[in-house]
Amino acid sequence: MHLNGNRTEGWARGRSSPPFLSSGVTLTELVLIMILVAVLSLFILPRLFDLTDFGAHGYFDSLDAALGYARKDAIATECPVQVSFASGGYALAQASQCTSGSYSLPVVNAATGRPYATTLPSGVAQSINPAVSSLVFDATGSAPATETVTVSGGGFSGTLTVNGGTGFVSHSP
Repeated sequence: MHLNGNRTEGWARGRSSPPFLSSGVTLTELVLIMILVAVLSLFILPRLFDLTDFGAHGYFDSLDAALGYARKDAIATECPVQVSFASGGYALAQASQCTSGSYSLPVVNAATGRPYATTLPSGVAQSINPAVSSLVFDATGSAPATETVTVSGGGFSGTLTVNGGTGFVSHSP
């Protein structure tokens, strides 16, 4: 075989061009592509429209930042800061008399100027181990005991651990 212009001579009689120069798709290839697209859409499209994963991850990041902020605020103001956990979310507060009284003075978020509190998104759950309703960072930034908070929703699950000795907040993932 040798090339003469754009055509190959003598390789297959009755054909106008070799198979590698043909264009278009066969019906079999078209059906296989349609089946592949249908199968992929069954697994990918539901994940695109389910926002629970994003809500859970966003709440997890927000709680991580709030715990760190509470610790730093307690150190900066030398007043204990309480992080209250409820079934609907969390809130930060300081004691009304700094070192005594109930935790009724909301901690203000410096970025928004509003009280530092967030509600749980729909489909997201949090659990605290050991089961407590609040966690207090003292004036040195330490917490009385090690606490873990697990946030889960959709396909996301993350754990925040507050070290009892130092108050340091670590997370996984």
